[in-house]
Amino acid sequence: MQEAKIKNREHDDASLGFLASPRLLVAIPTYNEAENIELFVKTVFEYIPANAEILVIDDNSPDGTAQLVEKLILNYQERLHIIKRPGKQGGASAFLESFSWGLEHGFDGILAMDADFSHDPQFIPHFLDARKNYDFVIGSRLVSGGRIENRSFMRDLLSKSASLYCRILLGCGIRDWTGGYNFWSKKALEKINIASIVTRGYSFQLEMKYKAVSRGCSAVEIPIVFPERKHGVSKMPPSFLLKALADVWRIRFICVNESIQQFIKFAVTGGLGTITNLAIFFLCVDKLAAPEIPVSIGCFLIAGTQNYIINHKWSFARNTEKTPLSVKKWGAFLCASLLGLAVNIVVMQSIIHHVILPYKFIAQACGIVCGMMLNFIISKLFVFRRK
Repeated sequence: MQEAKIKNREHDDASLGFLASPRLLVAIPTYNEAENIELFVKTVFEYIPANAEILVIDDNSPDGTAQLVEKLILNYQERLHIIKRPGKQGGASAFLESFSWGLEHGFDGILAMDADFSHDPQFIPHFLDARKNYDFVIGSRLVSGGRIENRSFMRDLLSKSASLYCRILLGCGIRDWTGGYNFWSKKALEKINIASIVTRGYSFQLEMKYKAVSRGCSAVEIPIVFPERKHGVSKMPPSFLLKALADVWRIRFICVNESIQQFIKFAVTGGLGTITNLAIFFLCVDKLAAPEIPVSIGCFLIAGTQNYIINHKWSFARNTEKTPLSVKKWGAFLCASLLGLAVNIVVMQSIIHHVILPYKFIAQACGIVCGMMLNFIISKLFVFRRK
């Protein structure tokens, strides 16, 4: 993972002038943050652009956090908002709800922060600098320049071990998987599809980051200093981290499940192409007495074209959403189909000559499966690959 090299500079209005157009939302979940929330909101406003806004999501804090935010709203008309939820639902669902709210209200990016000052607002300008070139930005405690302050040796070791565990199992170079101080662009959130996030606790951070990277979003980690909270008490026990490590296996197979879904759609598309091929062949040869070989070639081209379009628009839609149909890709798909057909024939003939079968169609079925799998792999990796 490439690390952003951002120079420290004094915060002033001029340094944020280039951000006059993109709309930034800062999302802050709260539960019993009465000791922090007023100072935290005021401090965040000092570091964000003039057109940026803050959304607080409060889970009916019994200490009156929501009431304090409502008083602050009077001082920040149209720039400070609050969603009051009926009970404690957790930080993960609060962040996800804020992401959906931000997209619905037309924001170009969302900065996720905790309200306990462990996510220091002084790093906000660093996020704003880095977001110009990346789809999402991770405030990292584990890259060069980042660190965790006032942590016991065992807790620090646990965090670093968990990071290494995630990097190995998920096959991705991100170092700080569980950190919640992150910037998400509109593009990244749309690619992730917030509604598809199924994990909670620390795990949702893993799933968000993994899905973003696996769906082609660019990422960068910038160093932050992560102190223990200055006020209040932590609401995330160590058991949540242990659960997240177990959920890594569930998250790892998300990509596998997506490939299975793509293969099923690919197979359905192939079936539709076969129906089209047979229908045209029947009409032209059996009904109109046209010569078989030219018609067979024409059927292959027509069915192949149909399959190419359906696969582009449906089977691999997530990969090709911004890629137009092209003659070059069409030709590559037909070549992959021919190669799959050749494998089909070779496998079928090999089984027939070396295995005693009650019915030869079994050999043909094995050939079709092998040919289709090869065709799918070539199509996924080359014809319809994600840009």
